[in-house]
Amino acid sequence: MLLSWHGESGRHELPWRHDHDPYAVLVSEFMLQQTTVATVMPRFAAWMLLFPTIADLATASEQEVLSAWEGLGYYSRARRLHAAAKAIMERHQGTVPVKEEELLSLPGIGSYTAAAVRAFAHDEPAIVLDTNIIRVLARWRNLTIPVDTAAGKQALREFAAAFYPKTRCRAVASALMDLGAIICTAGTPDCEACPLQKSCEAEQPERLPAKSPRKVTTKITESRAWWFREGKLYLEQSSGPRWTGLWILPDLGMQKPSARTVAELTYQITRYRVTMRVYPSIGTPGASLRGFTKGELAKLPIPTPHRKAIESALHAVAEG
Repeated sequence: MLLSWHGESGRHELPWRHDHDPYAVLVSEFMLQQTTVATVMPRFAAWMLLFPTIADLATASEQEVLSAWEGLGYYSRARRLHAAAKAIMERHQGTVPVKEEELLSLPGIGSYTAAAVRAFAHDEPAIVLDTNIIRVLARWRNLTIPVDTAAGKQALREFAAAFYPKTRCRAVASALMDLGAIICTAGTPDCEACPLQKSCEAEQPERLPAKSPRKVTTKITESRAWWFREGKLYLEQSSGPRWTGLWILPDLGMQKPSARTVAELTYQITRYRVTMRVYPSIGTPGASLRGFTKGELAKLPIPTPHRKAIESALHAVAEG
């Protein structure tokens, strides 16, 4: 029933599923970490045009990779994918390995990504447990233990081991993933349309999967400097801990500007809700800053919140 449903209603339009190319699968798995399919699809297509092979990615500069990643957030994923591509070229002659231990030895690849590559790229037996599959399995067996605890994770692996076949793992994993995305969705699922309805044990599916209490979101405020001189905007290259290597508006630190802001926005990152305020600055930009024209800014790797603030400030200055 599940595979029949998937044959008719699955997400066959996903580009990384077209030919099961291991490199395409690897790229998609890195991009899909904490990012929606809708956001990933256009960026995946653009990425594959820029870096059509592992060799192309491995030989690209970090700045090229970070620039191509813009809009996906969590830039450390781009660096890890870049490092993995280099390792695959050095250790495996450009071929994505099949063996779990070889995949796990690559930078940035953990147990989930290794299982996903083995299943989707190579059709090898592997237990794939993404957010959608976890939700389906937790409801299917009415798992009331929080799935982010050790006991919950162990129970899920046991359910999955009983569910996944020794063959056609790719088909089953894809079907479960799509079932969670289309039918067994977060909130209230469409149980009447579910191909697993007869065997599902969920008593209150809308309450599953159970999770541990969320951490409290911390609100913080940051002040940024706006240095725009002779057609150039002056930025600094971040040294971390956030956005290492990306170009950002300079941090004003403990300074307390009295001028009105030229831009203000709020964004979420991990458990922080950040309000960024951008203030016009006087004097000469510091030696650590570098000026960029508007044309150069378009090609520069800039984190999304900073790019939005820059666009807003440029508009405000032009209107001003």
